Amino acid sequence: MKNRSCILLAGAVAARRVREEGLHQGQFSTLVGASGGPKWLVISQLDRVLMGAFFKDRREPIATLGSSIGSFRNMCYAMEEPLAALERLEYGYIHQSYGTARPTPAEITAAGEAILLEVLGENGASEVVENPLWHSHFVTARGRGPLASEKRALLAPALFTSALANAFSRHSLKAFWERVVFHSQAQPAVAFGNLSTVNSPLNRENVCAAVLASGSIPLVMAGVRNPAGAPLGNYRDGGITDYHFDLRFNHPPGLVLYPHFFPFMVPGWFDKGLSWRRVRGDAMASTLLIAPSPKFVEKLPFGKIPDRNDFYKLSTDERVNYWKKVVEMSRQVADDFYEIWQTGRVADHLIEVGSDDLPHKLQQVGAA
Repeated sequence: MKNRSCILLAGAVAARRVREEGLHQGQFSTLVGASGGPKWLVISQLDRVLMGAFFKDRREPIATLGSSIGSFRNMCYAMEEPLAALERLEYGYIHQSYGTARPTPAEITAAGEAILLEVLGENGASEVVENPLWHSHFVTARGRGPLASEKRALLAPALFTSALANAFSRHSLKAFWERVVFHSQAQPAVAFGNLSTVNSPLNRENVCAAVLASGSIPLVMAGVRNPAGAPLGNYRDGGITDYHFDLRFNHPPGLVLYPHFFPFMVPGWFDKGLSWRRVRGDAMASTLLIAPSPKFVEKLPFGKIPDRNDFYKLSTDERVNYWKKVVEMSRQVADDFYEIWQTGRVADHLIEVGSDDLPHKLQQVGAA
C-alpha cells in the first residue's frame, strides 16, 4: 500500500457504510470545522477538493458546524463561489501583518474583521444566510461576569479560574461561559446536550460579527459586543467550549465529515493539556475524519503545522514564506484523498476506531 499523506479515521457506523457503499458525498449530512488558527493552512488544499469536486453536485442540504477558523472556512462553503472565497481567506490570512511584534487585541481584531469583509464582499453575508444547501452554524462563547470584560486585570484571572474549574469537570464551564450558536436557517440543524447553549439566527447584519466572534481568542483579540439580533453580551472564541468538538451533538441523519489538521480531537480550549480529555472512539461512531499523516507533517518546514507562535518566533517574511510552503506541500494531502476517493479503494485505507481504542489506533499511525 502506498504511504499516504493523509489518513482516514472512521467510527464503527461510518466505517461500515463506507465499506458497503464506497465513499460518496450523499452519505454526509454534516461537515465539521475545528478551531486552530493557522493550523487550517495544512488542509486548505483539502477544502478545495471538497468544495470543487467532492461536494460539487450536492443537491441535498448539509449542515456545517464550526468554531474559530472552522467558522471562517465553513463560511466560504456557504458562498456562491466558495473556491474564490477560500482563496481570498487564505491570501488575507497568510499576509496579515502588524507594525509591532506585539500588536494589541484591538489591532488584531481589526485585521481579522478586514479579512472577513474582504472575503464576504458586497453580497457574501446574504449568500451565507440564504444558501438553500449549506446550512451554517457558527459557535461562539459568551462570557459571564468578568469574562465579559476587556480589562486584562479582570479577564486574565477569570480565564484562569474557568480553566482550573474545567480541569476538574468540563461541565463546570457552564458557570463561566454560554455557548451561542448562530444558525442560518429558521431552526438550527444541530443541537448540543452539554453545557449551556443558546441558538441565535444569522442575518445579513451579523454574519461578519458572528464569524469574527467565533475566532476572537481572549486576551489576544477583543470580544465582539452585541451582534445584531443576538442576546446582549461580549462574544468570544467558540473554541473555548468547542475546540475540536466532542462529537456528541445531535445532527441530521447521516454521517459527519471532519476534515481536520490532527488525527485526534480535543473537546474544549482548556482541554489542550489534559490528555485524558481526548475524544474517544465511541463518540466518532458516525464520523469520518480526514487528516494529514504524521509522516507528512514531519516533512513540513520546521517539522510542524503552522501555529500562532509563528507570529512571535518568525519575521513577517519568514512566516509568510513558511505558511505558503505549507499550503503548497499540503496539495499532496488533498491529492491523496482525491485518488483514494476516485479509485474506490477507501476501505483499504480506512482506520476504524471502536468504543475505547482510539488512543491505540493513533499510536499505530504515530499520532498519539
